[in-house]
Amino acid sequence: EVLNSFGHTEIHIPNPSWGNHVPIFRNAGLDVKTYSYYNKENSSLDFEGMIADIKNIPEGKCILLHVCAHNPTGMDPQIDQWKEISSVVKEKKLLPFFDCAYQGFASGDARIDAASLRLFVEDGHKVALVQSFSKNMGLYG
Repeated sequence: EVLNSFGHTEIHIPNPSWGNHVPIFRNAGLDVKTYSYYNKENSSLDFEGMIADIKNIPEGKCILLHVCAHNPTGMDPQIDQWKEISSVVKEKKLLPFFDCAYQGFASGDARIDAASLRLFVEDGHKVALVQSFSKNMGLYG
């Protein structure tokens, strides 16, 4: 709803993405589009398809990126790939909307797992972020 209140009418999410992303964004009044992310044939990141699709997102739109431990694939870009993603997102003047639900689960180090987000901030992006600590720092009794 916050994105919508700032004039965003659509969001581009990876294909696949967490199953609740689509209904959450649609219920907030956003049109949900997808970009390539995962190559099912060889169980790998479809980086070339991802970059090509991001380059085709209209300028100024919003793009959802998983900070780490991509849900549901667990497949994350390497840091050099994140640099290219950041460059294309900046060139297209997209709003990067980060979902960070599994920080610390990808590498075992919460600091390392936040590298993509820190990179975007260092590159001068204004970012949106949703952060959950229910899985990685929750206390259960």
